[in-house]
Amino acid sequence: MEINYKLKTKFKKILSSVCIAALAVTTAGCAMEFGTNPKVDPKQVVAKPTRLCFTGELDVTYEEFSKEYLFYLNANGISEDDSSNAETCQSLREAIINNEIYDKVMLLKAKEVGCDVLTEEDTKNIDEEYNSEIENEIATFGENADYSDLAEGTEVTDEMKKERGEQEFNKMLEDCGMTRDDIYLWIKNYYISQKMAEYFKTQLEPNAAEDMLNAYVDDIKEMYETDVSQYEQGDYYMFWVPEGSRRIKQVLLGFDDETLDAIEQYRKDGNDEAADKLREEKAKELADKQKAVEKAIDDGDDWDGILLQYSADAQGSSLYPDGYLVIPNGEAYVDEFQKAAFVPEKVGDRTTCVSDYGLHILIYASDEEVTEDERSDIIEYLEYNLAQNEFSAQMNAWVDSYAFDIDYETLRITQEDSEESTDSTESTDNADSTES
Repeated sequence: MEINYKLKTKFKKILSSVCIAALAVTTAGCAMEFGTNPKVDPKQVVAKPTRLCFTGELDVTYEEFSKEYLFYLNANGISEDDSSNAETCQSLREAIINNEIYDKVMLLKAKEVGCDVLTEEDTKNIDEEYNSEIENEIATFGENADYSDLAEGTEVTDEMKKERGEQEFNKMLEDCGMTRDDIYLWIKNYYISQKMAEYFKTQLEPNAAEDMLNAYVDDIKEMYETDVSQYEQGDYYMFWVPEGSRRIKQVLLGFDDETLDAIEQYRKDGNDEAADKLREEKAKELADKQKAVEKAIDDGDDWDGILLQYSADAQGSSLYPDGYLVIPNGEAYVDEFQKAAFVPEKVGDRTTCVSDYGLHILIYASDEEVTEDERSDIIEYLEYNLAQNEFSAQMNAWVDSYAFDIDYETLRITQEDSEESTDSTESTDNADSTES
């Protein structure tokens, strides 16, 4: 089951693997009454630690749970009045109580390491994020509102959309038992979670990310040496490219369909001599068009315009505005193109070749390499992921150490399914850890 989290996704990305794993579990049936529990005291504690003593700071109340639960239902248009949503809602309730527990533990641990202390800059960023999200939500509600109650012919102005959007947004909050302060708190807590991730980044072994990248690059180099086609099929060039690799732009003056069919038939018949002769003859007929293209290039005409006017490969070339990546000993392109790509001696030079597809005009656009700045960005990204993995693993360990007692009956969650969800979550975490 996939749920669009809308607003709260941005606020509570932390521990999303737990939420996703819980939501992915399909329940065997609804042994308990379906839907929310209107008889529950909002202040009733529905989850609390049992292994260590705390003075209520890790307790989760039904009110905290229900706000988030109702928000998700509302945001995704899920109705509890429809019994077909029973399994979806039970999985959602389970995911949310887990998320609330994780939030409580995260905030406690953030306090222990000082990540809950917000600077003026932090507060400013949170305020800006909050204001932006509120404005976006009001705008969305206003855009999607029903204006059928207006007099026929009434023009819906931006001001009317804003007013109606605010009304609809406030109604949604009221239906969820929320205020805008709850949204502000979600943003604040998410911000703290990011500070915690940054804290774990400082705990990494020196050069851990760089060592990981170097090991990966060694694997890529070995792949290139043993199976160049496998290298070309992936995005490995983002991490390493063979020395001498270059970007090539081309204009393909393609043969007409009749010629293409004839060449293909000759190849099938094993008559390569006839195929080569035909394409050379047809390439000579493209001489005037070739001159026109080269003049346009020399005159500095718009490259996209040249492609659209002349190239049979305009669509493909448009996907690679910097040119096609051509590597030494590559196999991704026809032999004629591969060899011709390395004929120009310096950037800006051009050459031509003829293939079964037509006359290729090639331009040596640039050298290809992974720059130091790009490498630094990759290392930073790896550091972020290593920190997130460690953060997630530590959070799981912390939560386990508190052995939370969850009131499944009040939350209307079957305990058997919750245990299955926990096993699924642990398997997912272990798999993620192994992959990392």
